[in-house]
Amino acid sequence: MALGLPVMAVVWMTTTGAFERYREMVELREVETLSRLSVQIGSLVHQLQFERGLSYVYLGSEGRAFYEHVQEARAATDRQVDELQYYLRQNELTFLVDRPELQGLSDPQDVRPFGITEMQERFEKAGSESLRHYLMDVIEKLQRLADVRQQIDALAISAQQALTYYTEANWRMNDLIARLAHSSPQPAINRQLAAYYSLMMYKDLAGQERALTTLVFFDGTFSPGHRVDLLQLWGKQRVFYNEFMRLTDTQHGHLLAESLGRHNHPERTNLRQLLRDHAVRGESSFNDNSVGFPLPAAETWHAWQSDYIDQIREVADTLANTIIQQAKAQRQSATLTLWRYLVISPLSVLIALILVYLIIRRTRLRLKLADTIFNHTDDGITVTDHKADIIDSNQAFTQITGYTREEVQGKNPRILQSGRHGPEFYQKMWEQLTEVGAWQGEIWNRRKNGEPYSELLTINAVRDKAGKAINYIAIFSDITDQANKQQQQLERVAHYDLLTGLPNRTLLVDRLRHALRSAHRDQHSVTVALINLDDFKQINHRHGHTIGDSVLTIMAQRFRAILRDEDTLARLGGDEFAVIIERTASIDESMAILERVHRESAAPINTHGITLGCSISIGVTSFPLDSGEAETLLRHAHHALHQSKLNGRNRIHFFDLHDAEKQSALSRLVQRLERALANDELALHYQPKVDMVNGKLVGVEALLRWEDPERGMVPPGEFLPCIEQHPIAINIGHWVIETALNQMLQWQRQGLSIQVSVNVSARELHHPKFSENLRACLAAYPELKNDMLELEILESAALGDIKRASRVLSDCRSLGVSIALDDFGTGYASLSYLKLLPADCLKIDQTFVRDMLSAGGDRMIVKAIINLADAFGFDVIAEGIEQEAQGLALLEMGCRQGQGFGIGRPMPAQALLAWWRDWDSFPSWQKDSDA
Repeated sequence: MALGLPVMAVVWMTTTGAFERYREMVELREVETLSRLSVQIGSLVHQLQFERGLSYVYLGSEGRAFYEHVQEARAATDRQVDELQYYLRQNELTFLVDRPELQGLSDPQDVRPFGITEMQERFEKAGSESLRHYLMDVIEKLQRLADVRQQIDALAISAQQALTYYTEANWRMNDLIARLAHSSPQPAINRQLAAYYSLMMYKDLAGQERALTTLVFFDGTFSPGHRVDLLQLWGKQRVFYNEFMRLTDTQHGHLLAESLGRHNHPERTNLRQLLRDHAVRGESSFNDNSVGFPLPAAETWHAWQSDYIDQIREVADTLANTIIQQAKAQRQSATLTLWRYLVISPLSVLIALILVYLIIRRTRLRLKLADTIFNHTDDGITVTDHKADIIDSNQAFTQITGYTREEVQGKNPRILQSGRHGPEFYQKMWEQLTEVGAWQGEIWNRRKNGEPYSELLTINAVRDKAGKAINYIAIFSDITDQANKQQQQLERVAHYDLLTGLPNRTLLVDRLRHALRSAHRDQHSVTVALINLDDFKQINHRHGHTIGDSVLTIMAQRFRAILRDEDTLARLGGDEFAVIIERTASIDESMAILERVHRESAAPINTHGITLGCSISIGVTSFPLDSGEAETLLRHAHHALHQSKLNGRNRIHFFDLHDAEKQSALSRLVQRLERALANDELALHYQPKVDMVNGKLVGVEALLRWEDPERGMVPPGEFLPCIEQHPIAINIGHWVIETALNQMLQWQRQGLSIQVSVNVSARELHHPKFSENLRACLAAYPELKNDMLELEILESAALGDIKRASRVLSDCRSLGVSIALDDFGTGYASLSYLKLLPADCLKIDQTFVRDMLSAGGDRMIVKAIINLADAFGFDVIAEGIEQEAQGLALLEMGCRQGQGFGIGRPMPAQALLAWWRDWDSFPSWQKDSDA
């Protein structure tokens, strides 16, 4: 039974396909028959046309011309009628009865040889009144043929009457061809048959022209009726000729034009034009005298015209043969297709039956598998209708909830609700089910025995074709144990650090509050310390996060091993730890513990085959010396930690209120400078550097100035020293370089090309991307030469990390930038350090220059620095020149370049050009050079 419907469907499809292909083959066979019938009728029309022409001339000459030709033409016509009758007897034409265009041509009950009279009997039985009347008229014309011939022989009928009879008979048969053409279901053959009809009509009109013009040649007269008829015939010929050319294919169109052009007698063309001219002018005579030259005999003219018409017939025969071959080829192709289908169809049916069997077998197996899964899975499953009433449930549902299938059928799943979820929970669930068609989440339900349980639930809506939900399928698993474990894990994550296992900030604050309450009650101290690993970011950057995590874990273990059991160690995040030390006899006892932590944590760390050193900085505060609020103690410990970092790191710093106030003031200053930077309150002033001998301007030093809208010009000493170690120094330093480069470009376009020096702080120099940022700044000003920028580095900044400073300065020099060591002589550089630094120039600090005229020690220091620069190949420039005598002394010691208030004060950029035009060196400096 399961195979019945699929098999019936396959058999029905196969039978229908075979019938369609059989019908197509029969239809194409009928098309072929119609095409052949059209050609047979066309051949009969051709013979009647020839007989018509000769008979017309015979009557027009009153029996004096073409008698023998007429008899030959009649014999040819009779033979053509016999051929048509033979074709009708040999071919099955019952299908014509069903065609509305041709009803009455044949009786499907009685097909036998018949003549014209028997054809009439067939047509009288036809079902279409209009077509029967039309066909009866054609047959009547053919039946009168014998009488018309007798009247022609007896000269009892006029030439015009005979012409009319033959023409009407031919046109009726041509119309029959047209009807046959429109009855074909093949568009291509239809078009060719229509072209064939147009060509036959063109030939028929040419035959009428032949009859009329031959009589004119015979009589030598041109009656008014002849003139009108000929003019109409020529017009109709053009119409059907053009119609043929439009309908036929290119091959037959070219063939007709070529044949008519090749076989058209030259004199015929001229005489035909002469006939047209006479007809147009209305001349009644057409003989040798009227045309002025001897005309050919009527027989000759008739032969020329007949040859022309024969060319038309040859093209018509070629076209007819093409139509027949085309129809035959299509019929053969359809027959072959039918046979192929009849051979392939049984195999298709067999294959289809096998496939149907396999599909049904697989479907049964899948249904069996689905039933097995439904009843043997560990997940509970319920199926509900569109109203969410339970239709079915599986065994796992019973095992989890305690309800049997029978107990829940027809009930709503809300019987399982535990009461832990409010109405809004279920409302959102149903909103998502309605909009998305699915919902998934964790939910608490209640078993039959009242025990709550947690389940992971997935609900999917099953929709019909219209998109309406018809069922809901719920699949859930009991995750009560997992939920309890997850709750414990969440609680641990909420209070403990995942990497080290130490308490996190949340638990630390809770324990600190508890310790403070106890300290208030028992009158004992509580010490809070924040610990930060120095250079941990560099460890992460150089060795990766795996090594960094290992370092954090090892350090946490070291701290924990040193602290007491009652002390709390927590990780606040990153490389920052916190310690709570309570119930100590004094603050000193707590500090002793922290000092041990600081000392023993400095030991080398061995991890992953790498030995690392990592010092720590500690910030400490204590109750009751400090506040009794947990958040305040942590904030103050953080301030102390920050001060420890500022003091050089690797140390312990106890919170001091004054330090906190300084830190707060620094924060306010940084915020104000950030606004100043954003509001364009910062500016650069430029102090000239000159060659004291020739007075030439060799460069300028860019000095930062702050124009506060409220305070006015803020002295650099009030804010620059405060931010040297703050990250804002990097942003300001970058702004200084950008601004200086932009000013250099403006001066260069004004004709002043000079070197500009900018000061670089230690914080900037040791920034990891300093040289990279400098390269980007220089690239933004391709019109400037890189050596026009000079970086002034404090000696103390370079000595902070001599190797790193040397590497960074080398990168800068590779860009073409000049390097000058600023305030040289105030630091503690050794000669070996000086050898490592890739400097171009030494700047003598103004403190030595200012007092060198009165203090011999300062003069000796200046002289030593000049000699040292000369020994190392450095340029040298003196700062702080305020008097002519100072410059003269420096020239005597070999220093030609200088800057200071005695030469020019720092000035805005727009004032420098005016200063440059007015500046001239002291005469004593120039004389000294001459000497």
